[in-house]
Amino acid sequence: MTYKAIMLDLDDTTVVHGKENLPSERVASAIARAKEVIHVCLATARPLREAISIMDYLNLSGPCVIADGTQIYDPVKKKIIHNIVLPHGFPSAIYDVLLKNSLETLLYDGEKDTPYDGGSAPKKILGVYIPHVQPTEVDRLVDILSINPAIHVQKLPAWDKGFMSIHITSSEASKLHGILKVAKILNIKTEEIIGVGDGYNDFPLLMACGLKIAMGNAVPELKSIADFVAPSVYDDGVATVIEKFVLTS
Repeated sequence: MTYKAIMLDLDDTTVVHGKENLPSERVASAIARAKEVIHVCLATARPLREAISIMDYLNLSGPCVIADGTQIYDPVKKKIIHNIVLPHGFPSAIYDVLLKNSLETLLYDGEKDTPYDGGSAPKKILGVYIPHVQPTEVDRLVDILSINPAIHVQKLPAWDKGFMSIHITSSEASKLHGILKVAKILNIKTEEIIGVGDGYNDFPLLMACGLKIAMGNAVPELKSIADFVAPSVYDDGVATVIEKFVLTS
């Protein structure tokens, strides 16, 4: 198979988890060489403001799935080209659960996160972000919050070590949905895409791609569906993937 695009998760895949971290020299060099052969794109839960420095550093040209599938960003035109909002705004039943559990709630409007305290919510909401959840509570809360088929509830590592986070989006917003859109933009088939990730929210990423690759540091459940398990992010696994499946094909 000749692959035409590679979709890379960011945190703990392309970079070590951390807002200010950039790809290693080896990973950046491999991506630079890959760009001469295929489209290199990102698929990340990060919003644009937290991903753009890496896109610029890598000088990407492929459309990137950001904010966990709620948006697609064109790094050449430097603009958002696709948005998916939460249907019917922010369901009150969900806020009741968050309030009962004393959880901080942030509403994402496509540009910024706004703390929400139960007042009037913005008309346009792409996602609801709960930044600090105890790891022992996250699965229970995901189950409770998954009460509406029109929404998608996903657990993620939090920026603050020792915590998990929860992201709520439209059921039509995921890395899978974003990759399907990117494939249309690039006029390629999804089976011609390599997907690389490490976390629970990368299940949709891998399922959308022809070649499914999990990092060595990935959660076990992701490794179980992968076609190939790469070295960890600490061992420049993305560079290994590019060297093995892109530069030698």
